[in-house]
Amino acid sequence: MRFIIIFGCAAVLSLSGCASAPEARPPASLNANPETAFDLDGRIAVRYRHESSLANLHWQHTPAGDALTLSTPLGQTLAVLTRDERGVTLTDSNRHIHTAPTMEDITAQMLGWRLPLQDLTYWVVGSAIPRQAYRVQTDSATGAIQLVQSDWLVTYKRWTSVDGKNLPNSLTMTGHDISVRLIISDWRLVR
Repeated sequence: MRFIIIFGCAAVLSLSGCASAPEARPPASLNANPETAFDLDGRIAVRYRHESSLANLHWQHTPAGDALTLSTPLGQTLAVLTRDERGVTLTDSNRHIHTAPTMEDITAQMLGWRLPLQDLTYWVVGSAIPRQAYRVQTDSATGAIQLVQSDWLVTYKRWTSVDGKNLPNSLTMTGHDISVRLIISDWRLVR
């Protein structure tokens, strides 16, 4: 009898947890108006040639700059990347500071591959880069949306509703021998 009561309580709690989750309806297409300022938390997985890495990600973005913090699953900071009008700074886990003109330059210098941060600021909010050619297709079976732009394939797998706007919470970018997967657990739109 005790087992049934515990199981019943667990079932009710799990159902109530599901009811409070944001609605995740895939949009018919990409967002036409990109968000210009946001904060997000999630995980990033990068596969480059035969190497893979995984980190937690906290990203604050405004038109004036970016601050990305990469950390281990236990919360130890691996690197902090900041971008402003002067360029990009990377502070590593040993507190060594590295600088470069762009995010692509600093990731190439430090990691051997280029992270297209300027492009990613559009793709991460489910938008195409304005005034650049792109192609979009939707997989009717899975609801995934694929964007091809700037020699990258961006695949949106899951979406969530944030302040009445559909935003991706699972996307993968592939191109230039790199695969980057973002799982976003928390979105905050900055107005």
